[in-house]
Amino acid sequence: MKNEYLLTFSSFYKAKYAQEKITELGIRSTVKRAPSEIVTSCGYAVYVKTEDISQVLRIFDGEILTVKSIFLIDYSTGTTQYRRLSF
Repeated sequence: MKNEYLLTFSSFYKAKYAQEKITELGIRSTVKRAPSEIVTSCGYAVYVKTEDISQVLRIFDGEILTVKSIFLIDYSTGTTQYRRLSF
């Protein structure tokens, strides 16, 4: 089952670059505005649906680019909740 994740970065340009790298893996992703309650700097995030978030995170190994935060998006309660994951 695919889960939906939100990855935050320190700038829009880093989020866009990350999306391009994720797309190279054949994983669909999109850059959209992040909810204001979970971000403090850049207002954009990469949204990804995948079964294995570790596969996505491996593309950043050896890259200058780092992920600031990762959130699992949970819709099970009828409202959208964001659970921060440690990595």
